[in-house]
Amino acid sequence: MKTAVFTAEPLAREIVSGSRVFPFEAFPAGGLEDYDAVLLIGSSRIDDETALTREQCDILWNYVSGGGRLYAELLSAYDFSSSRLLGWKQDFPKSRRTMEKLRYAAGDGVLPEGSLLEWDGAMAYGFGVEAESKLEIGAYKDTRQALRGSGAGRDYPGLSIRKLGEGAVVYCAFSLFSSREPAALRPYADWSAVIGSLAAETGIPFKAPAPVMELSCGTTADKAVENSVSWFTDSGVLPEKDGSAGILENIHSVTARLSSDRRPDCHAHAALMFYLYGKASGQARWEEASHNLLGYLFEAGYQDMDSESATYGFYKWFDYPGDKPDQIFTDDNAWVCTVLLYLYRRTGREEYRRRGLLVAEGLLATQHENGLRANVMTGAQLRDMGRGRIAAELKVSLNPHFESMAHTAFIQAYLVTGEARYLDTAMRGSLYMLRHPDELEFMYSRTSGLTRFTLPLGYLAKRDETGEIAEGLRGIADYLLTHRHESGGIEEADNPDPDRFGLEDAGVYIHNGEGIADQLYTNNFLLMNAWEAWKATGDETYLDLYRGLERFLCRIQISSGDPRFHGGWMRALDLERMEYFGNNGDTGWGPYCIESGWTTAITAAGLLLGMLDETIFD
Repeated sequence: MKTAVFTAEPLAREIVSGSRVFPFEAFPAGGLEDYDAVLLIGSSRIDDETALTREQCDILWNYVSGGGRLYAELLSAYDFSSSRLLGWKQDFPKSRRTMEKLRYAAGDGVLPEGSLLEWDGAMAYGFGVEAESKLEIGAYKDTRQALRGSGAGRDYPGLSIRKLGEGAVVYCAFSLFSSREPAALRPYADWSAVIGSLAAETGIPFKAPAPVMELSCGTTADKAVENSVSWFTDSGVLPEKDGSAGILENIHSVTARLSSDRRPDCHAHAALMFYLYGKASGQARWEEASHNLLGYLFEAGYQDMDSESATYGFYKWFDYPGDKPDQIFTDDNAWVCTVLLYLYRRTGREEYRRRGLLVAEGLLATQHENGLRANVMTGAQLRDMGRGRIAAELKVSLNPHFESMAHTAFIQAYLVTGEARYLDTAMRGSLYMLRHPDELEFMYSRTSGLTRFTLPLGYLAKRDETGEIAEGLRGIADYLLTHRHESGGIEEADNPDPDRFGLEDAGVYIHNGEGIADQLYTNNFLLMNAWEAWKATGDETYLDLYRGLERFLCRIQISSGDPRFHGGWMRALDLERMEYFGNNGDTGWGPYCIESGWTTAITAAGLLLGMLDETIFD
């Protein structure tokens, strides 16, 4: 088939086999009869319009009516001539896709009707003119399938086909072949089916993009760790490969770009992982990189070291403007405290002890007498109320995501100082939560929240004469195991707020049974936590849970020629397709983010603890 492609921008790849490609401005005044199909690809830039003249519309009308096939993407169609040719009338200027998805509207069996797909780039809203809509654009909150009209607002034509004389016109109102980010075409298998079906229906030999990433499918733990180290060195998250310039937070879920943010907890996670990797590999440079990461936090002023300050000892959340912490989240500060004190016990570095205990003392001073605390406090609250009133008056969270990390930090402080007040507080708070299960609060899922609960419980169970903590830990494990997929990963379940969509801190699924695994809040942490429970108790249940997670996480590590992705883990995995895909309702840490600390470093650290047969509580 002879095909001509006229494009407003250089294409990232070949989209039709054997086609001739020309700049859009070279669109001819005639001679189209030499081609069986013509493709017109408009600009994907939001502010650039690509339009046809009346004369070009006439040429194309006659070409298609005589049996030609026309594919048009992101052409402006405000005027009558263009809209009647293309079968689509434009309502508004192009915009960038944010929360929208594509709904498969054709009931032809290629995909289940209502199947949802994603892309990256531009889109335009309009309405169809004597055309059949194959894909519809809408703000659908569902994860896998959506009914027509179930989105917020109208359903708009995304990809439509109209018959015109002896030929056909396909119009695409979003960046499909003009996209610069083919990795964003998700789920890949569904897109391959859609593009294949479009080729069969039109006779135009469209080519689906090759997958940008695949799963490693069964690599060993030591190889998975090596791959994750490659991700750190090659993706750009380490501005200096020795860690001396700190670490960046993530590859963003929506843009797939490297974040410019630095946050202390990610530094702590990576410092732990690099230390363990240095020990496992015998390469001292990785232990030095661990120290460099923490040294960066100290030198950049993330911790308030002014002894006269109300926020003395606490760390900023991200690189907040100003020289004092503002939002002080429990888990972020507790992670830094935990790693500093663990590494002090391993290395003897006095600065780690001093700085770690400053955090522990600050957390303990703002802890309620029941052993729990508010999930966040602000610098203004500390200045106005003081630590005592904070402890007594702020509402405690009863959310294991926050509470249990503080308890873990207190255990580390106890191991360093021998002071029972730290251990007693961790014990008291953990027992309180176990005794009030109906009052527990969760953010993304019950599975993720209970995962976070488990980290300190094994250590505490050995010191709890009542046996309640050991029983509670086993109950949590039993619950998590009911949601274990055959692959060994835990499927997300029991969403506390299914209507939370389009905001930060949402789940990557809506309802139970969607088959989505979360590597930002569940499986990543549970790998380490199950190992720690096994080491503390010797109960084979936890070892079985760990080995299943180990196999699962090694299997789903990303293999890619793109260094942004290779060796990492994205947040959401579709367990049915075994492909990275999930609900896009979280605007901050969506389904395709690769977090440097929370995901890649924590997962690798969990693998390394198993390889070294060590525990962070020895």
